[in-house]
Order: sequence, then structure tokens, then C-alpha cells
Amino acid sequence: MSIELIRCAHVPSQPLWRWVFCLALGLGLAMPSLAQVWKYVDDQGVTHYTNQPVDKGLLIIAGDTPAVTPNVTDVGVLPEDQARRTLNFVESRSGYKDNQAQLMAAAQTHGVDYALVKAVTATESAFNPQAVSHKGAVGLMQIMPATAAQYGVRSEPGISVVQKLKEPGINIQIGTRHLADLTRLYPGRMDLVLAAYNAGQGAVSRAGHQIPNYQETQNYVRKVLAIYKILQTRS
Repeated sequence: MSIELIRCAHVPSQPLWRWVFCLALGLGLAMPSLAQVWKYVDDQGVTHYTNQPVDKGLLIIAGDTPAVTPNVTDVGVLPEDQARRTLNFVESRSGYKDNQAQLMAAAQTHGVDYALVKAVTATESAFNPQAVSHKGAVGLMQIMPATAAQYGVRSEPGISVVQKLKEPGINIQIGTRHLADLTRLYPGRMDLVLAAYNAGQGAVSRAGHQIPNYQETQNYVRKVLAIYKILQTRS
């Protein structure tokens, strides 16, 4: 498979966002909303990176890694230095500092390891409470409206479910409760907990109680596990 990247030379004729975009690709950092990075593979097997949303693409929040062998329990992790760069970046953001206390409280309330809640949130949104994915997942922990409905979140006159999910308090509670439920559903299988959080329980079931053969999900599990491992060593 060949790789197609936009040119990363910083010359006066290029807009500033283009140079920043390339720099972030090299560092494996998340991008601000004005230069988010999307990755997709065309019909010829060529991988493209673009700042324009792509329906079939994968939004890269904190770097990207090759797909791993499908349907295996041990999906491995990102290189430790890449995971540490991701953590250093997200921990410097105001979204993390502003919502750390709520994340810790929700983890304690629902009996979920705070390191897991933090790793998931870092990977999902880089602690951006206004984040909305191309699939419609919303907020800090990237909750789908359908998932929110399962936990009793409903629209009201003048306020939609999406608007509610952009409220950190609501989003964190739903996301952490969902992690707690998945942890009980897949005891001792953190890989399946994360795969189900990303792709849904149905996808895990259809894959034979294994990680689905989706590149996005495999990459997601790998990213979260890498960050989670580092956070566990801190405690």
C-alpha cells in the first residue's frame, strides 16, 4: 500500500494551517477544529490525509497506527513515546483541566478506574467538549445520541440531545456509566470493553466475541490501551 501525504515544506505560498497540519502529523498530535486530520483509503489502496471531512474516513485525534491482525485478544499498543506525546498534549488543554474533577467523581460513582475514563476521553476527543464526529458522536466521551437515549437522555423544548451531550457533566456521566456496564458485560476483557465502546456490542458479537475487523476500532483499542498503561504506572 502506498502512502500519499500533502507536502510539508513551509514556504510563503502555503497557508499557515497546511504547515501546522503537517507538523501535527509528524508529532502525532491532535489538531484544532480548523485543521482536523482525516484519513481514508481509496479504491486503489492509496491512503490519503486531508483536512476535509470524509464519510468513509477516520478522524485522527491523537496520531494513527497501522491496522493490527483482526480477531486477536492481544492487539498490542502504540509505541510508548507516541502515547506519552498524546498525554502531554491533552493534559495541557483547558478541556482536561476544566473537567478533571468531574471525570474523577464520575469514575468513583460508577466504579470505573479513573485511568480508564481518562484514557478513553483523551482518545475520543482530546478533551474537547464541543467535539462532534462524522458519525454523530458528541462531546468529551463521544456519546452517540442513541446511546444517550438508553440512559434516559431526551430532547426538551429548545434543547436537543446533541446540545445536552455537549454539556460536560451529562456527557461524562453517560460515558462513564456506559464504560461501567461494558466492564461488567466483558469481565477481564478490556480489549472487548473498548471495542464495544467504539463499535458497539453488536459488532463485537458478530465478530465472534472478538475485536471486530475494523481498522478504526483496532486502532482505537490500541490507542486507549497505550495511554491506559502509562496512566496506570503513574498511580
